[in-house]
Amino acid sequence: MGNKDITSKTLESYNDVFADMVNVFLFDGRQVVQPDELSPADISSQYKADSKIHSQERDVFKLWKNVVIKFALIGFENQAKPYKFMPVRIFSYDGSSYREQLNKDFLIVDSVRGKLCCPVITVVIYFGSDNWNYGTELYDCVYVPDELKPFVNNYKMNFYALKDMNISQVEKFTSDFRIIAEFFADNTNNEKTPAFSDKLLDHPQETLDMIGIFSGDDRYLDAYNEVVVRTSKEGVTMSNIYIEMLDKAEAKAKETGWKNGVAEGRAKGIAEGRSDLVRTLLSVGRSIKEIAEFFKTDESEIEKILSAT
Repeated sequence: MGNKDITSKTLESYNDVFADMVNVFLFDGRQVVQPDELSPADISSQYKADSKIHSQERDVFKLWKNVVIKFALIGFENQAKPYKFMPVRIFSYDGSSYREQLNKDFLIVDSVRGKLCCPVITVVIYFGSDNWNYGTELYDCVYVPDELKPFVNNYKMNFYALKDMNISQVEKFTSDFRIIAEFFADNTNNEKTPAFSDKLLDHPQETLDMIGIFSGDDRYLDAYNEVVVRTSKEGVTMSNIYIEMLDKAEAKAKETGWKNGVAEGRAKGIAEGRSDLVRTLLSVGRSIKEIAEFFKTDESEIEKILSAT
């Protein structure tokens, strides 16, 4: 995933974001994992193939410890494109994590059963817009005849595609990852979500950097830098960012010589270079009427922009 992988790792590594993601993906939004219960875990492991030792690295991996759970290892793997053999990769990661526990004697002591390994959980997060047309179980990518199925364990990975999340699921995020989930969720049912754009971002640079990298639009991070100059890092919200981007669009429209008024200038400026912003606002539940009011233009102009792109 390259830069996409790096930016997603940075944001997800923060304990508040990591805990929020675990609570939504695994516990349906219940506040089970607390940020102060998390600590970094070793993302590297080794395996032997072709008589050589190879290294493999997880994206984000943390140790969760509390009174009830004692210990658990939880990791995220970010995927931008569908990959048929993802269950095999996750099986390898988890197997290596269990093996590492034996090598380092990192075990839980149970009063009845003695030393035990702690559980390992991996969550695969798919950021792509294409459908994931592959399976999420080991049987989906391994040929297992019926005669052998009683003897071959089927490994199932925890898989979540952000594009398939509905509004009620997205609303369960309370950290900056809510902005990411809103951005990637494909709300085809025209569902509405309460505005989250006025929340002060805890990690604004990382959040905007992640959106910019995945969208291929560096103006999100440019807008962040402009907002920081005028306010402060602590004062950055998505509303600040959207307004800054709109102001730039209007200024660009004026520079190109359009003289038909601010409203038309905004609309043409957005059509020329900000149609993705219109779609972003639409994707997070803003109606065409609300977008038109925000742009200070007519609904018909917004509809033209959407139909032309």
